[in-house]
Formats: sequence, structure tokens, C-alpha cells
Amino acid sequence: MRKSVIAVLLLAAAIYVAAFYKLFDREPMPAPPMAFVEKTFIEVPVRIASYSWGLGKEGFGSPWDVVKDEEAVPVPKQSVLTFSFEKEPESAPQIRQVISNEEHKVLETKLPYEIIVPETAGIYVYSISASWKDGSAQYAVKVRVKNSL
Repeated sequence: MRKSVIAVLLLAAAIYVAAFYKLFDREPMPAPPMAFVEKTFIEVPVRIASYSWGLGKEGFGSPWDVVKDEEAVPVPKQSVLTFSFEKEPESAPQIRQVISNEEHKVLETKLPYEIIVPETAGIYVYSISASWKDGSAQYAVKVRVKNSL
């Protein structure tokens, strides 16, 4: 009786270990699509702030924290920032001006992927949220509006 209980426990442990290795033996899950600012004469980097992708791959950060140590890219006042994605989102992204780590303002977009930066000189952080069938991501951009370049 005791040997059969030990045999059953060993068999269960072997099945568990095999299932564990099979689960983690897959290729890494893909990351969310990259985002870009296009149609500008200067490169404006876009950073991933947070995402939830695939079967539980997640990364968390606030747009404010992601770009706080980044150099703001100088852009002329009233510049148009046009966002694009490596893979087209299911719906138009939501674009917000990040005022602080806790405060933001939803922006009215010129077109689904475009915003116009303010006329007032200063540093501005923008958050772009987009969703796909496989998950969602939030991106961050930091620019410095100058009166002239």
C-alpha cells in the first residue's frame, strides 16, 4: 500500500514537472507594436510606458516616469505630431497631455492620430493609449515647444 502511494505521488510529480517545462518551453511572447512620430523634420522618440500583451505579459510604468529623465525634443509652436504604429490598432488611440504623474488632460485630435502642440513655450509630455486584439499599450512622448527653432 505504501509503495503504491509513493509511486502515485512520484508519477504526479513527474507530470507536474513535465507540464511546467512544457508551459515555459515556448518562445517568448511578442511585445506590443512599436509606435512612432512621423512627418516631422526631427526624430521624436516614443517610449512604451505600460502594456498588457498576450497571455499575461505585462509591464507597468507611468508616461511621466518613463520620460522624466529624457531630454525633451525641441519642436516649433503649433507643430503637428502624427503618430503611427507598427501594427494598426483596432480603434483610434486616445492621446492625453500628461500634466503630472497623477493628472492628465484628454486632447482633441486633429485626425485620429494627430495633435497640435501648444503655442505656449514649455515642456509637454503626451500619453498615447492604443488597443489591439492581443492587448493594449500606453506610450509616452516628451517635447519642448520653442517660440522658434
